[in-house]
Amino acid sequence: TAYRVAAAYFKANNTTKLPSPKKLEAEYAQLASEKAKFYEQYKESKEELLKLKTAKQNVASFFREEEQTQQER
Repeated sequence: TAYRVAAAYFKANNTTKLPSPKKLEAEYAQLASEKAKFYEQYKESKEELLKLKTAKQNVASFFREEEQTQQER
């Protein structure tokens, strides 16, 4: 279980007093909540980046068309 893994970790690092399983579970729940929050921020940022890349391509395409129009005149 996770508690045994944690106990082995603390033993390997010469930590004598182990936190209780409830304390470890509470910390895990908190970290899982933070992870979910950060993942939501990541998804929003990724979506915003995609919109910005699309806008950049649109602007570049517009200016290429402008140059072609001016060269034809």
